[in-house]
Amino acid sequence: MNEDHEGGRGGGTAPEGMSPGGTTLGRIAGALGAVLVAEGTGEITDVIIAEPGDSVVGMSGMLVLAVGLRGAAAADLVTAAGAAGAAGVAVRIDDGVPGEVRAAARAAGVAVLGVPAGLRWDKVEAEARREMIVRGGGADRRGDLYSLAQTVASLTHGLVSVEDTAHRVMAYAGPGEEADELRRRSILGRNCPEPYLALLREWGVYQRVRRGDEVVEVEARPEEGIRRRLVAGINAGTRPLGTIWLQEGDRPLAPGAERALRGAARLAGAQLVDHYYRGDSGARLRSREDLAHGLLTGRFNTAALAGHLGVAPASGASVVAVDLRDDRAWGDGTGRDARLAEAASIVAVHAAAYRRNALVAQACGQIYAMLPEAPGSAGSAAGGDASESALVRWATELVTALRQYTRTPVQAVVAGTAARLEDIPAVKLRGHQGLQILAGTPDRAVGTHSGLTSSLLVREVLELLAGHGTVRHPGLTSLVAHDAAHGTEMARSLRLYLDAFGDVGSVAKALNVHPNTLRYRVRKAVALSGIDLDDPEHRLAAMIQLRLVEGAEGTEGLGRPFPVNAAD
Repeated sequence: MNEDHEGGRGGGTAPEGMSPGGTTLGRIAGALGAVLVAEGTGEITDVIIAEPGDSVVGMSGMLVLAVGLRGAAAADLVTAAGAAGAAGVAVRIDDGVPGEVRAAARAAGVAVLGVPAGLRWDKVEAEARREMIVRGGGADRRGDLYSLAQTVASLTHGLVSVEDTAHRVMAYAGPGEEADELRRRSILGRNCPEPYLALLREWGVYQRVRRGDEVVEVEARPEEGIRRRLVAGINAGTRPLGTIWLQEGDRPLAPGAERALRGAARLAGAQLVDHYYRGDSGARLRSREDLAHGLLTGRFNTAALAGHLGVAPASGASVVAVDLRDDRAWGDGTGRDARLAEAASIVAVHAAAYRRNALVAQACGQIYAMLPEAPGSAGSAAGGDASESALVRWATELVTALRQYTRTPVQAVVAGTAARLEDIPAVKLRGHQGLQILAGTPDRAVGTHSGLTSSLLVREVLELLAGHGTVRHPGLTSLVAHDAAHGTEMARSLRLYLDAFGDVGSVAKALNVHPNTLRYRVRKAVALSGIDLDDPEHRLAAMIQLRLVEGAEGTEGLGRPFPVNAAD
């Protein structure tokens, strides 16, 4: 028998016979800090939950989660799972894998993953599915659906499952310990039980969700152990493709759960179309990502894309730029890429709920949502105040959700609306520039390009002067040199004083000094530089040159105003 592989980041050596490029329990064990008794190949194609009393049959290639089973009961499941062709069984351990479980694994020729106490089962399942997605080990290439289900589960605090029109469970996510009896039976049997299907038909649930975007509430049936649910239809026009379900767990569903479910149903449609008609659920998803990035960067035929999306070529599109402000990423590019991908999934769900044909792409380490609008709509023309207000409200809700999920100071900029799809790259650039300006005020969640125009104008002027300007005020140059030599802050105090239009109180508070101290600094700065505060050109020259100095020293972004306008 192979020796146990103690878990830890980076994992251990793959057991003999295990394909190093495939989906392996060794990598999952390493990610979770679990113990692996390496028997068999350990390559998995799906994950399934088994509880006391469940029948274990037809488990070829599966990782079986032995929820609620320990000791002899877990050993019996290991034996049965091995006979059913399972690739591995995850069991709860307290102090190493029990001898009886180890013996059963050896006899059955199946790998056992020892899950330490305190590690939730949904984390084990999520890591296994993440490994399947990364390595492409899913039997039906359904990793995209599992990823979508996990995103919705995280946003809503519920349990998600995706079913096709034959009511077969194609993907699911959420804490397994909060699953009700119906969900457990559906996932174990990979199909919704017929008695419950009959009730859903009797209540007209399927008829309602096939009519359009309606999210239907299905009441709880406590006497049968069935909790409250929401369901939305996954449709391609008038053709039903399946349903997406959201079960309420131990806590109420999060606000906005219906909106998230509606967005997920729209995103799942393209994936299920390929599942039914092309046999490759990943091909279209990658195509949409490529199309979205090409549209964002101007490297795609917009007319062809419009046809793909089902929108008129003359359609406009609003653009919202998002930055995670994820400082944890420094020195960990892989970790940041993973967090960015997870955040992009959340943006995609919100965007699809807001606009049916929304596209989401990543560029420059940021996320961009492109929201097509019908020709002649309020937001498709230049201006569009009403549309901008609605976009700001949507972006604010999105940032709130992302901040809760990522625990980072996410910011977004409503970049504006491109009159035609081909104008999106120019609007994207506005969003990128707006995010650079907004970085100076981390407490501010959302800005708009129109509200940041003054700061952007000053920034552009300063960049031009920094590259080509030769005229500098000698007195101000001497003032900056004096500060550098004596460790004083007269130049900065003068700049902030001018920015605040002489408001001594606000500037003194920002500098954490007494107002009289600020007044002294300003008088001394004026004396050393020789500028005349009564002369508007002197004041403007001082504001520009002192900003140039601070920008060159990297102490502040070029053109950052003080204070930043509260109105946007």
